Amino acid sequence: MSTYTPHDVPRFLTAPGEMGARIWAHDWAGTPLGPIAAWPHSLKTVISLMLNSPQPMWMGWGEQVTFLYNDAYINVLSLAKHPWALGRPTAEVWAEIWDFCGPLVERVFTHGEVTMTDGVRLFLRRSDFLEECFYAFSYSPVRDESGNVAGLFCANLDVTSRYLNARRLHTVSDMGTRALQEKTVQRACAMALAAIGENPDDLPFAQLYLAGDGDAEPAQLLQATHPDMDDARALFAVDAVIAGAAPRVVALDNAAIRGLPLGLAQQPLQQALVLPLPDSTPESAIGALVLGVSSARRLDADYRSFLELVATQTANAIRQARAAEEERMRADMLAELDRAKTQFFSNVSHEFRTPLTLLLGPVNDTLQDGRVPLPPVQRERLLLIQRNALRLQKLVNTLLEFSRVQAGRAQACFAAVDLAGLTAGLASSFRSAIEGAGMRLEVDCPALEAQVYVDPVMWEKIVLNLVSNAFKFTFEGEIQVRQRIAEGQLRLEVADTGTGIPADQLPLLFDRFHRVEGARARTHEGSGIGLALVHDLVLLHGGRIEVESVVGRGTVFSVTLPLGSAHLPPAQLGTPASPLASTVAAYVAEVEGWAQPGGAAPEDDEVAAGPDVATAPHGRLLIADDNADMRGYLQRLLQPHWQVEVCTNGVEALAAVERHPPDLIVSDVMMPRLDGFGLLAALRAQPATRDIPFMLLSARAGEEARLEGLRAGADEYLIKPFSGRELAARIEVLRLRQRMRMVECAARRSAESANRAKDEFLAMLGHELRNPLAPIVTALQLMRLRGSDVVIKERDIIERQTRHLVAMVDDLLDVSRVAEGKVQLQRKPVEVAEVVMRAIETASPLIEQRRHQLALDVAPSGLAVLADPVRLAQVLSNLLTNAAKYTEPGGQLAVRAWRDGEQVVVEVEDNGIGIAAEMLGVVFERFTQERQALSRSQGGLGLGLAIARSMMELHGGSVEAHSGGIGCGSTFTVRMSLLQQAAHHAAGVTPLQYDTVPGGLAIMVVDDNEDAARALGEGLELLGHKVKVVFSAPEALMLAPQFCPDVSVLDIGLPGMDGYELATRLRELDGAQSMRLFAVTGYGQDTDRQQAMNAGFEQHLTKPIDLTRLLALL
Repeated sequence: MSTYTPHDVPRFLTAPGEMGARIWAHDWAGTPLGPIAAWPHSLKTVISLMLNSPQPMWMGWGEQVTFLYNDAYINVLSLAKHPWALGRPTAEVWAEIWDFCGPLVERVFTHGEVTMTDGVRLFLRRSDFLEECFYAFSYSPVRDESGNVAGLFCANLDVTSRYLNARRLHTVSDMGTRALQEKTVQRACAMALAAIGENPDDLPFAQLYLAGDGDAEPAQLLQATHPDMDDARALFAVDAVIAGAAPRVVALDNAAIRGLPLGLAQQPLQQALVLPLPDSTPESAIGALVLGVSSARRLDADYRSFLELVATQTANAIRQARAAEEERMRADMLAELDRAKTQFFSNVSHEFRTPLTLLLGPVNDTLQDGRVPLPPVQRERLLLIQRNALRLQKLVNTLLEFSRVQAGRAQACFAAVDLAGLTAGLASSFRSAIEGAGMRLEVDCPALEAQVYVDPVMWEKIVLNLVSNAFKFTFEGEIQVRQRIAEGQLRLEVADTGTGIPADQLPLLFDRFHRVEGARARTHEGSGIGLALVHDLVLLHGGRIEVESVVGRGTVFSVTLPLGSAHLPPAQLGTPASPLASTVAAYVAEVEGWAQPGGAAPEDDEVAAGPDVATAPHGRLLIADDNADMRGYLQRLLQPHWQVEVCTNGVEALAAVERHPPDLIVSDVMMPRLDGFGLLAALRAQPATRDIPFMLLSARAGEEARLEGLRAGADEYLIKPFSGRELAARIEVLRLRQRMRMVECAARRSAESANRAKDEFLAMLGHELRNPLAPIVTALQLMRLRGSDVVIKERDIIERQTRHLVAMVDDLLDVSRVAEGKVQLQRKPVEVAEVVMRAIETASPLIEQRRHQLALDVAPSGLAVLADPVRLAQVLSNLLTNAAKYTEPGGQLAVRAWRDGEQVVVEVEDNGIGIAAEMLGVVFERFTQERQALSRSQGGLGLGLAIARSMMELHGGSVEAHSGGIGCGSTFTVRMSLLQQAAHHAAGVTPLQYDTVPGGLAIMVVDDNEDAARALGEGLELLGHKVKVVFSAPEALMLAPQFCPDVSVLDIGLPGMDGYELATRLRELDGAQSMRLFAVTGYGQDTDRQQAMNAGFEQHLTKPIDLTRLLALL
C-alpha cells in the first residue's frame, strides 16, 4: 500500500468524508479493477458522482461486480463489514441476501435493464445475528467507453422504521378493536392474545398471567399464543414482576423451554420481556405479560415502547372487562335486592296489620265506651296512642300498596263514579287543618260532562297524597285543587304557593325513597314513597302525572286520565270497593299534627306522673322535634324536673340556645330546615355552646347509627322507641357527667396553675442557687490557674461538693423540663464510643474518689447512633454515677457496648449493693432512693435514673435495670437504634488546655454579684486578656465607649436595667456593632436560651461558668 498526502489524491476521489482517501489508499493491483491509473474515465466519473452524494450508494464494476461505496453507505454495512467490503466481489459482501439480489444484478449486466424495488425485507448480517431490514433501492447500468454495460450503480433508502411502525400500529389497533369490546376477562385475554399471535415477526410468542387472589397465591397462566410451550413462570420471574410492578428482561434457554418457537430467519430466540399489567395505579399490577423479543431486532427504545404499549392495551382490556363483569354483577345484585326488598315490604306490611288491628281496636273501644268515663290524663294518653297508631297504619298501607304495584299484583277495579264529588270531598277534608294554619283552600271540581273510570280506593290515595304533600311544603298563601275536562282528557291539578322544588330535582321527584335535601317543610318525617306511589297508581289508570315548580313561588302537580274505559283491561271493570273513612282520617290526623304550633300537642291541665328521679328542678332543658305528639310527650315527661322549652326544628332551637343557653339539649335527628346533626355541629362550633350536653333521638337502630351520632359529637344517642324511665335515666347520667366535667375542669385549671407555679419556683431556685455557686467555682478554677499547692485536699473537697451541688440543681431543672415536654434534642450522627468517653469524664471524679476499677469494652467505631451527644452522655454519666455511689469503695465497674441486630446496646454493670426485687419496678421513678446507709451518705435527689429513662424515651430508646437482689450488684442496659450510614465520621473531643487559648482580647464583665464578677475577671486576666469589671448597667454604658471591648459578658438579672436591655443599648453605641455579647444567667431552660439569642447574644452561659468552655468560645 502506497503512502500519500491529501495533495496526492486524484480530483475524482476528492470528496467530504473518508471513502475517497480509502479508495486511493487501497491496493487495487491485486483486484480485477487493476491500478487506479488504468481505470477508465467512465468508472472514475461514476465514482466521483457516488462519493459526492449524501445518499447511501454503492457500485459494482466488472465481471466480479467489485464493490465500492460512499461514506453514507457505511451505516448500511455497519462496522462489521466496513472497510473490509471495499474492493471485494459484491456476492461475497452481501452473501446472505445474494439469492434475492444476484438475479437482479444479472439482469442489469445481461440486459442493461434498470431494476427497482420498494420496501423489500432483507435479513442483513451486520452483527452477530441476521437483522430484519426494509430497503427501497434501484440498480442502474453503467456503460464504459465502448457502450457496453461494465458495472451497475445502486442508490438505496432505509425504510425499516416505516414498515416496522406500520406493522406494530396495526397490532395495537387490532387489539383495541377486538379486546376492548369484550365483556368478560377470559374473552378479553383471548382476543388480546389472538391479535398478538397475528404478528409473530415482532411478537414471536406471548404468555399472559393473572395475579392470584391473595399475596400467597401464585399467578395463573390464562392465555398463550403457543399452548404447547412450557409454563416457565420461574424463569420469567412472573410473581416477582407482579409484586414489584416493574418489567424484567429475561435471557432464554432454548433447550430448557419445550415448545419455544424459532424466530425470523430461523434464528433461535434470545430474550423475553416480562411486563407488569398495570392496575388503576402504577404501583400495583393485575398480572404479567411475557413477550418474546424478535431474534432479528435489537431491543432498542422504540421496540421496548411498542412492547410496553401492547401490555398497556392488554391491561386496559382486562380492566374494562372486569368493570363490565362487576357492573353486570352489580346490576343483577341490585335487581335481586329490589325484588327481595319489594317482597320484604309486602311481608312486613302484612304482618304489621295484625298487631295494629289489635292495638287500634281496644283503644277505639275504650275511647268510645261511655259506660266507663276515663280520667283526662288517661284519655290524653289513649288519644296519643290512637293518633300515632293511625299514622303507622297509614305508612303500613302505603308500603303494602306500593309493594303490590311494584310486583305487578295490584288488583284495580275501575268504574264510572261521581269523580267531582269524590275529589271535592277528599280535598275538603283538609280544610280545617289548612285554614287553621292561616292559609286558604280552594276546591274547584265542577260536575263532569263525560264518564271517567277510576278505582276509587286508588284515586283516594292519589288525591290525599297530593294535597297532604302540598300542605307539608306550604307555609302561607293557598292550596288549590282544580278538576275538569280539557282537550278530551280529565285533568286534576293540585297547586300550592309553597317553597317550590329546584329544577335539578324535578326528574327525580317520583323516584322511590327520593327526598329533596334541604327543602323547608313542616316536618322531616315521611317514607319518601308517597309521590312514587301516586306515579304508579296514575300509570295503572292509563294516565300520566307531571310537575311544574319555581323555587319560592310554588308547585303544580297535574294528573291527566283518558276518558271512558277503552284504554282499561275489560277484566278490571266492575263494582269497586268504597274508600275507607279510616284512611282519610289517618291522613288528616297526620296533617293536623304538622299544623300544631311550636309547643306540644293538646294536653290536659293535669300532668302525668314522671319517672322516679329527684323532684328538684335540675335546670333548663331544650327539646327540638318536629313531631307535635313527641314534643308533648317529652314535655309532660320532663317538665316536673326541668324548665322545658320546645322547638319544632333545628333553626328555632339554635336561635333559642343563642338567646338563653340551656343546661341540656334533647333533639330529634330528622327535622326540617336544620336537622339534629346540623344543630349539633353548629353548637359544637361555638365556644359558648360547645360543652352543652346533647342527646340525639333517632328511629335509626343499629350500632353504626349510634356510632355515627357519637362521632358527630353527641353525648348520648337514644333509639326510638324508648321508655320514659330510660330517657330520664339517660338525662340524669348526662347531668351528673356534666357536673363531674365541670369539677374536673376546675381541678385541671388548679393543677395547671400549681404546675406553672412549680416551674417558676424551680427556675427561680436554680437561678438563686447558681448565683452563689458561680464565684465559688470560678475561685476554685483561679486557684488551679495560679498553681497554688496550698490546701490541696481542702480544695478538692470543695470542688467535689460544688460539682455535686451543681449536678443536683441541673437534675432538678432537667426533670422539670422533661415533665413539661420542653427538652428539645439536638440530634446528629455520633459514635457511642465518643459519648461513653464524655460520660466517663463527667463521672470520673466520683469513680476516682471511691477508688473503683472501671473496665471498658467499647469499639471506637461502627456503633453510630442518631442522638443528642450531650443528652446521651448525661444518661450514661447518670448511670455511671449511680453505679459508683451504690458500690463499696474499691469496687468493680464495667461499661460495654455492642451491636444487637439493628440496635446498639450499652451496658453499665457494678458489683455494688444491688437492688431489691420490689424496687426494680420503681427504680426509674422520680425521687426514688433505696434506704441503705451507703446510698444516703452520698446524698442526691433521686432524679438521675428518672432523667435517664426520660431522655432515652425522647431518643426512641429504652433503659432497663437488672439485679439479682441485695448484695448481687446491678446492670443497667440502654438500647437505641443503630444509625444505618456507612459513611460516618464522628470527631473526637479534644480537651481544651488553658495554655492553648489565645489572649489579648478586651473583655468587659458586667454582674451585680461582685464576688462572681471579680473572680471571673481575675481568671480571664490570668489567661492574658485585658478585663474591666463593673457591677451595673449604667456603669457598663459609661465604660464601653472608652474601653471598646471585643467581648462583653453580661449578667441577665441586673437590677434596674436587665441584661437584655443593656445588650440593645450597647449595640446602639458607635463602633459597637462588632462587639460579641455573652449572656450569663442562672436560668437555663430552652426558652431562656432562645430569648437570649433573640436579644442578640451570641452565647448563653449558665452559672456557674465553666472557664474551659468560655475560653473555647473566646
